[in-house]
Amino acid sequence: MRPADFVAVLGGVFEHSPWIAERAFAKRPYADAAALHEAMVDVVRGAAPDVQLGLLRAHPELAGREAQAGTLTGDSTAEQRGAGLNALSREEMERIGQMNRAYRERFGFPFIIAVRRHSKDEIFAEFERRLGNDPETERLECLEQVYAIARLRLDALTAA
Repeated sequence: MRPADFVAVLGGVFEHSPWIAERAFAKRPYADAAALHEAMVDVVRGAAPDVQLGLLRAHPELAGREAQAGTLTGDSTAEQRGAGLNALSREEMERIGQMNRAYRERFGFPFIIAVRRHSKDEIFAEFERRLGNDPETERLECLEQVYAIARLRLDALTAA
């Protein structure tokens, strides 16, 4: 596979961050999807802190502006819909909006969670719990969530 084709297929595995696929291309061949995922995660782990922060900031808020405007990526739309975040009550929308604002003010990036692994109620509970984390703990937690999201997306691509 040529580099451009590799990036075209895998560039969306990490939200709005095709640079990860570009850098992982050099680490091929991969024995399987798990090895490819690990190579991509290694790219992120080896990136400068400001680059990692940019990756976190590339993620949309849950049920936020992008979701309401219909401008989420296809993957994010499906993931949020699957967790029921597209069908929140007025009260839930207000609550998640308040949590999104509080979280971004505290940490400087959006709350990130692998929504495919959680129910709506679990997402709200995790949001509240993680608002109490210190910034470094939360940065690391978000990176782990990003890795989980990428794995789910990669698994979906390789199963097709």
